[in-house]
Amino acid sequence: MTPPCTFQPATKPENPLRLHLAQGVCDAHAIHSAPSAPGNSAAILVEETPDTLRILAAGDLDAVRAHPRAPAAAIVEWPDAILMPATVNAHTHLDLTHIGPQPYNRNTGFLGWVDLIRDARTFDPAMLRASVRDGVARLRNAGVALVADIAGARQTIPTQVLREESFPSVSCLEVFGTGDRQRDTMRFLDEAIAHEATQPQHPVRFGLSPHATYSCGHAVYLHAARCAAERDIPITTHLAETPEEYQFIAHATGPLRTLLERLGVWDDATAATIGHGLHPVEHLAPILERARFLVAHVNDAPDHAIETLARTNTGVAYCPRASAYFHHHEQFGPHRYRDMIQAGILVALGTDSIVNLPPDESASRLSTLDEARFLHRRDRTDPALLLRMITTNGALALGVDPELFTLAPGPTAGIIAVNIDAPARRAPDARTRVLESSAGIRWAECPHLPEQDRAERD
Repeated sequence: MTPPCTFQPATKPENPLRLHLAQGVCDAHAIHSAPSAPGNSAAILVEETPDTLRILAAGDLDAVRAHPRAPAAAIVEWPDAILMPATVNAHTHLDLTHIGPQPYNRNTGFLGWVDLIRDARTFDPAMLRASVRDGVARLRNAGVALVADIAGARQTIPTQVLREESFPSVSCLEVFGTGDRQRDTMRFLDEAIAHEATQPQHPVRFGLSPHATYSCGHAVYLHAARCAAERDIPITTHLAETPEEYQFIAHATGPLRTLLERLGVWDDATAATIGHGLHPVEHLAPILERARFLVAHVNDAPDHAIETLARTNTGVAYCPRASAYFHHHEQFGPHRYRDMIQAGILVALGTDSIVNLPPDESASRLSTLDEARFLHRRDRTDPALLLRMITTNGALALGVDPELFTLAPGPTAGIIAVNIDAPARRAPDARTRVLESSAGIRWAECPHLPEQDRAERD
C-alpha cells in the first residue's frame, strides 16, 4: 500500500503562525508571483487554529513580510518549489486501485477492458477496504484535498472508508439496472438514501451514480434525478464515453448489446427505449433537465451535445489520460473541453481509475495535476485555465466553496509545494513552471490529514 503523504519538513513548527518561503506562488486566479531572481522570492503566511487553517497573505515576499503578523511567524523554506492550492479530483474509482495499471488491448477493445474489470475487481470486504485506503493514500500523494469517487457496483464500503479516513469527498453510489430489473435498483436506491439521511455529510457527502446510458434504464435515471433534485444529493454518470455507447443508444446494436445479452439483462423493456437514432446526450437530455448532473468523459461531443449540456447546466469531469488510453481522439477527434468551456459548461479534471494510468511513478498518485500537465504538453492549454480545472472548477462541480482552493485570504483546503525540476526553471511564470515540471509534490499545509497521520507528521 502507498504510504500516506506527510508534511515536509518532517517536524512542523509549533507556532500556529507559519511563513512559507518559496521560489514562487500561484493559483488559478489573482495570486501569481514568481520573480526571475533565484532563491525564495514569494511567500504565504498561514495561521492554524483548532478549527481551521487560514491564509493571511500570499504573493511577493516583501509584500507578505509587511503583514503585521508576519514577524511572529515561524519560517518554513521551500527553495526548490512553488506553492499552490491543493487540488480536486472530480472523477475517480478508488475501489479499483488494487487492480493497478493495465495495458489496453486494442484487439479486444472496450468490451475486453470491461471483462478485465469484471474479472479483476474485488468484492471481498477486507480487500475492498484496503483498495479504497490505498486509493486515498494516492490522492494524498497527489496533493488532492477533495475527490468525487464512484463507489462501484452497489458498494457502500468505499463511503465508509472515506469517512473513516476523514477525506473530503463526494462518494457516489454506483447502480445498474435495465429493463425489468429497474424496480429492484430503485428500491435499493431508496434504502441507501434513507440510510444516508441518518449519516453525517461532512466531510464525506453521499452522492448517486447511475452507471451509464447502456447499463441504466430511463426509470432508474428518472428516479435518481428526482431524488437528487428533491434532496439536494450530488449526482453523476458516465456519458458519451465510447463509440460502442453511441452504436448501442442510436441503433440498439453492437458490442454493448452483445454484452447485455451475454449477462442475461437484455429484454424487450430495454429494447423499447433505445435504437431511435439519438446521440447519448440527446437520449439523456430529459433526465439532465431534472437535476444538476456532473457527467464523466463526454469524449463524443458534437455541437448539439455541447448545446444540450450548456442548456441543462450539466458539468463535465474530463479524464484526459483515460481518454488517451482508450484512443478516443482517433475515434472522435480531439476532446472538445475548450469548446465546452467557451459554451459556458463547467469542466473539471479527473483521473478515472488507476487502471488507465501509465505504469510508472505517476501511478503512485491519483493526480489531476498530472492530468493538467498532460494537457499542457499535448494541447499547450492556457496554464491559468488548467489550474482552474483542477482547483476552483472542481470545487464548484462538487458543491464546495471554490475560495478554499485559491490562495486568497481566508480558510484553505490545503497548500502544496510543487517541486520544480531543472527544465521547468526556465519557464517565465509560476503556473507554467508547475505544469512543465514532472516532479511530485509535498504538503506544506494539509488540514484534511487524519489524526494518526498528523501524529506521524509532527
